[in-house]
Amino acid sequence: MKRIGLAVLMGMSLVAGSVYADNHAFEFSNEVKQGEQRPGFTNKVIVKTATFTVGAVAVQEEIKPHRHNDGAHVLYVVSGGGTMTHGDKTITLKPGMIVHVPAGVAHGIKAAGADLTLVDFAQPPFDPNKMEWIK
Repeated sequence: MKRIGLAVLMGMSLVAGSVYADNHAFEFSNEVKQGEQRPGFTNKVIVKTATFTVGAVAVQEEIKPHRHNDGAHVLYVVSGGGTMTHGDKTITLKPGMIVHVPAGVAHGIKAAGADLTLVDFAQPPFDPNKMEWIK
């Protein structure tokens, strides 16, 4: 129950800032289908402000290991399942989970079966050009 409260508080604090979007409410299942295709996953920025972004991510196969040295992410698992490498740990992902990824922590995600969908809260705003891919 504490995790749900945390997710609600995070969402409320994020929406309190100015939103550079035409809409203020989104149907996640529609947004995640409109994501930009990348190798193994799609990503659609739903909300973008000067200080954060909220994205809809669908992992069909995997998001290869990488890190964001410029900021942190909080991921909320909407549907599907899989695993996530998080530093030197492996986390089993399932709907309803929240995972915090601090700046600089190497991480990667593999879907198990059907698409794994996530809401990605990133601060500062997500910039794909600042991702450091790990070989």
